[in-house]
Amino acid sequence: MGKGRALLGGVFEGRILKGAMRPCMAEAIIDLEQLARNIATVRARVGERIKILFPVKADAYGHGAIGIAQAAEKTDNIDYFGVANIAEAQELREAGIKAPILILSSSRVAHISELVRTDVDVTISSLEFARALASEAQRQGRRVRVQVKVDTGMGRNGVLPKDALALCRAIAQMSSLECTGIFSHFACSYSEKPEDQEFTRRQIAIFNDLLAQLDREGILPPLRHIANSSGFVQYENDVTTGYYNMIRPGILLYGYPEVRRPWTEPIKPILKMRSWIVTMNELPAGSFIGYGRRFQTKRPSKIVTIPVGYADGISWLLANVGEVAIHGQRAPMVGAISMDQITVDVTDIPEVKVGDEVELIGPHMTAEEIARKLGANFTEVILTALSKRVVRVYK
Repeated sequence: MGKGRALLGGVFEGRILKGAMRPCMAEAIIDLEQLARNIATVRARVGERIKILFPVKADAYGHGAIGIAQAAEKTDNIDYFGVANIAEAQELREAGIKAPILILSSSRVAHISELVRTDVDVTISSLEFARALASEAQRQGRRVRVQVKVDTGMGRNGVLPKDALALCRAIAQMSSLECTGIFSHFACSYSEKPEDQEFTRRQIAIFNDLLAQLDREGILPPLRHIANSSGFVQYENDVTTGYYNMIRPGILLYGYPEVRRPWTEPIKPILKMRSWIVTMNELPAGSFIGYGRRFQTKRPSKIVTIPVGYADGISWLLANVGEVAIHGQRAPMVGAISMDQITVDVTDIPEVKVGDEVELIGPHMTAEEIARKLGANFTEVILTALSKRVVRVYK
């Protein structure tokens, strides 16, 4: 493991972030050097004019928000971090992160006092929320940075384009708010189907029209962004020229290009997950395995138990379809996925013994492939499911 250490909250450059050394049943090993290479590849692609916002929401997509943010900040190639809520932002600030942080999602009105006190950019998608935030900021004697989110076709949150100009005008008149940016989000930029590509280009056109209106009125915010990872890769020229000056690559920086181009080849996954065999049994043909008797051996079989389960992020949908790698060879998961254990058939790997390392995510068993087995479009489904019981190790 080199200089990495297994910690409850993670470790960066030998410094304990929180928690203490502890025994573990599974580890997620994070390669910070590969993270730096991924970031450098994107920086080289966009140059210095385009800012990079690195989403570290959902505990940095399961990689550990504090360790990832500290490593990324040290590269000097990240301009912003993106989080989902005020609690995630406060966690980064308490860990010493200095870079600007944007809360990408809408916040609860009940959290307005915390939003004002914390050094963050707050997403605004309604006039009512803007007024409430401005009022609280004035009461506290502070000025809050905000970014307007526009719904150009996601249908989830954000001000509708027809109302966005009026909202931006109103915010410009609120002395306790500073509008630092405006952004939108793609609905299907990862798709290469012609109809989806047409929809994505329509989203860009709608947002461009709004930016032009704001520019004409002299209230164009300093930051303008619409591109997530796949949006950047597939529509690079559209989202890094003209009014645009920031991108938001998330899963790309973690090592999983949803859309691939020759320049993305150096980008590799930064996470591997491993556990160890704790028991091994030789069962006769006809033996049932696991809850619900969902698997029956067809031959004399060597079955091992690995101490991870759905409480660690191993989806119960992998029952009888998932695989692991042991000694570089694949072995099938058999029977139901339990809360704390999985069972694997290693009959065809005769050298296996108790204590051997098991690759759950890695070069032989990628998160992308696991996602496909589950019928999921996004690798994040696998990574963000990893629980706190899987100890993050930073090397």
